[in-house]
Amino acid sequence: MTFKRERILSPLHKNLSRPAHVLQILVGPRQVGKTTAIHEFLKEWPGKSSYATADQLTPPDAQWLAETWRQARKLPGKTPLLVVDEIQKVPRWSEAVKMLHDEDVLEKRSLRVILLGSSALLLQHGMQESLSGRFQLIQCPHWSYTECRQAFNWTIDQFLFYGGYPGAVPFVDDFATWKDYIQNSLLETVIGRDIPAVHRIDQPALFRQALALVCRHPAEIISLQKLLGQLLDRGSINTLANYLDLISGAFLVESVRKYSPRAIRVRASSPKLIARDNGLISALRGVPLEATLKDRAFYGRLAENAVGAALINAGETVFYWSERDKEVDFVVQRGLDLLAVEVTSGAGHPNPGLKTFLSRHPEARPVRVGGAGADFTVEQFLERGL
Repeated sequence: MTFKRERILSPLHKNLSRPAHVLQILVGPRQVGKTTAIHEFLKEWPGKSSYATADQLTPPDAQWLAETWRQARKLPGKTPLLVVDEIQKVPRWSEAVKMLHDEDVLEKRSLRVILLGSSALLLQHGMQESLSGRFQLIQCPHWSYTECRQAFNWTIDQFLFYGGYPGAVPFVDDFATWKDYIQNSLLETVIGRDIPAVHRIDQPALFRQALALVCRHPAEIISLQKLLGQLLDRGSINTLANYLDLISGAFLVESVRKYSPRAIRVRASSPKLIARDNGLISALRGVPLEATLKDRAFYGRLAENAVGAALINAGETVFYWSERDKEVDFVVQRGLDLLAVEVTSGAGHPNPGLKTFLSRHPEARPVRVGGAGADFTVEQFLERGL
């Protein structure tokens, strides 16, 4: 039985039940079940539907998209539906979509359209430039702990180590095979094919090393200069920053900035690097589950990274804070509300940085995750969120 990701399906059902003629755009990383969820959705769709994908050996062009769209217009019934997967691989896709969608609106056609993509940078550029006011965006993040527990009966230790890639679950009883799946079937597809297909990568070795090094330093604050110094292939700070942006745009790693009321200081700060899924860390580090569980210091890094990833995947606006040797793991800004999140693994005590931050920002609300006197255990936080 296929597990239904209601966090994807429910917004789709809700949005398409409205009479408004608006495009539905689903965006998220590869291998998290976007396509599977859409096929489940199509089984329940009351009208006729058509599914097409641009994920082909030779990326199709705008003419292919136009012909696919026009064929879908011929579907019978009151609620025909077109789904186009990996839309960002079609050159100038947003301009073609704008033209075709505007034709449908002008002619009062009943065709509804869902577009799927796995590159945030390309999709955001197209949506901002051409499709303003014409779409609703649905985020399809990595699997949460709750979803993995319900679908695979996973423990918190399994989730913190293996992350939430459902396609890799059948291989978890063999670490070498599981690691190979993550590295070759997932990461190689993204960094070896998807990103280079649409972005020029002048230093591919540096690009790959940057991702591997980031995943070996989860939830750590590290300057780009220091990061560059640890790479075998040297490049400029600007090149490395660009590569981190591309990795972030593929939903692999997020560069969390230091919190400051002044935006210029936020931009200039060294980032805290958060892998969007812990499976990336474990696969690139290459240390099996049993040995990782014995390394309590690194296990704590996995716990902190998982909390940060959960906040980012939930769409929160996330920062960190530090001053000399004091640090707050995550600062979450919700409009006028400010939350200071401190993560402590095991029975340890929180870092004194939280007290210092609260003295600087008395309006902030502390949230202690794990450790003595916590508001939540790590497991409870990953189940409930903020």
